[in-house]
Amino acid sequence: MTVLNRRDERGVATLTLSRPALKTALSTELLVQLQSQLDRVRDSPEVRTVILAGAGDTFCAGADLREFPPDAGPDRSLRRIRLVTQVIAQLRNLEQPTLAVVQGPAYGAGWGLALACDLTIAADDARFSLPEVRKGLRLPSVIVARLVEVVGPVQAARITLGGEAYDAAQGAAAGWVAWRQPDAAQAGQFARDLARELAARPRTAVASVKRVLRPGSRAGLVPPPEYAWTEE
Repeated sequence: MTVLNRRDERGVATLTLSRPALKTALSTELLVQLQSQLDRVRDSPEVRTVILAGAGDTFCAGADLREFPPDAGPDRSLRRIRLVTQVIAQLRNLEQPTLAVVQGPAYGAGWGLALACDLTIAADDARFSLPEVRKGLRLPSVIVARLVEVVGPVQAARITLGGEAYDAAQGAAAGWVAWRQPDAAQAGQFARDLARELAARPRTAVASVKRVLRPGSRAGLVPPPEYAWTEE
């Protein structure tokens, strides 16, 4: 089943997480499909900019907890953390500029995906939260590391340890939201216009800026080989 849609237009690849009935919860299937598409985007000279979006009224509500029944052992959780880490690293390390379009909740690893993008455009109904610690769950360190890059260690501690939800206005004030828009439709249109503008710029100039924007990202985000995620 396809739970990730891709659309290419004028040098822009739009990847849409598509599980709207389940608030776009991240299943293993969705993460694997996203991983595959990011590989293709990376190797495609025609793709100059990437948009990451969510279908329906939610960007991404986080992990699909149905994959983690009460009797699931720690190995399953560790394997998922490895997979999330790899996907976020792929997204962060793309040569192309990346834009996240967020409407509704962006929770847990969902917010992690948005943070991995260079720029976030948020509708006013967007909500951001990392509730894992408050719920006694393990928060992937890759998300914490990226949050520290964006807001600094003190605010990152407040966000991760507190587990509160933040709106788009707070995100813009703190720095993880680049632009606010009144609703999802306008946020999507703003992102498409910006993506086309960026796609028209010289690729080498854009790539040189990207290398500076992600200092040490390959060393800090890619897990060592012994932690590589593989399908069972």
